[in-house]
Amino acid sequence: MKQGDNFQKLMQIQYSLNGHHEIVQPGRVFLKEGTLMKLSRKVMQPRMFFLVKKPTQEAYQNELNIESVERSFILSASSATERDEWLEAISKSIEEYTKKRITFNPSKSLEEADPEKQEEDSPLGSKAPIWIPDTRATMCMICTSEFTLTWRRHHCRACGKIVCQACSSNKHGLDYMKNQPARVSANTEDSTMSGYLHRSKGSKKPWKHLWFVIKNKVLYTYAASEDVAALESQPLLGFTVSEVKGENSESRVFHLLHKNTLFYIFKADDPHSAQKWIEAFQEGTVL
Repeated sequence: MKQGDNFQKLMQIQYSLNGHHEIVQPGRVFLKEGTLMKLSRKVMQPRMFFLVKKPTQEAYQNELNIESVERSFILSASSATERDEWLEAISKSIEEYTKKRITFNPSKSLEEADPEKQEEDSPLGSKAPIWIPDTRATMCMICTSEFTLTWRRHHCRACGKIVCQACSSNKHGLDYMKNQPARVSANTEDSTMSGYLHRSKGSKKPWKHLWFVIKNKVLYTYAASEDVAALESQPLLGFTVSEVKGENSESRVFHLLHKNTLFYIFKADDPHSAQKWIEAFQEGTVL
């Protein structure tokens, strides 16, 4: 009921502004309204103010991605500690299951039974993707057009990204859906690399949790995934990427350098994600 009342209030604000601004957004919450005096050209004049807030990003850091052929989804733990405990337990179970498969079928090599290796080799559409939640995108993840009440969100059934109608007008048979025609994005094969990373300007500088998009060999930086306007845009041509090895030879950290000078330090949530980001950066640094 509260969510319904909040939505109605946002709609009232939307109509009062004659549609010039897109107030109604997923996750946006109305907080307060009232009249305040605003100083305009040395004269105090009354103005109506509306205070709204965006959804918090803190919960995203405690999530787990569960992926399988028939179904993939996101789970959220109450804390990073609980998330890591679940991740360790699930990883151990997968490892034990993989070892048993090798024991019962000696002809299978360790590489063939490795889930991560299978994931890298599996073509797009061979398994159910994780759908990016609606609240995390206010624009198409391909053409960056902003979503409105009439220009609605759609999910690509192959990669799970949020796209607009124009970028998802194609239909294609997907293996995990038994080759039934399903909505897919127009350029799924060349889809943008996007996600959250921690970034620092130096070893003694603070880390910032930001949303990054690599598209057309340009790195776009956003404060959050639902933001429409980028904080920064940096062409990657001419840069180099260097992986920082950890003590256990697996690292979540990598450097972006320009002419052998440190430009930024990035840190991913896990080594596997870090490797995907490194490959995406490397692809963007060359013609």
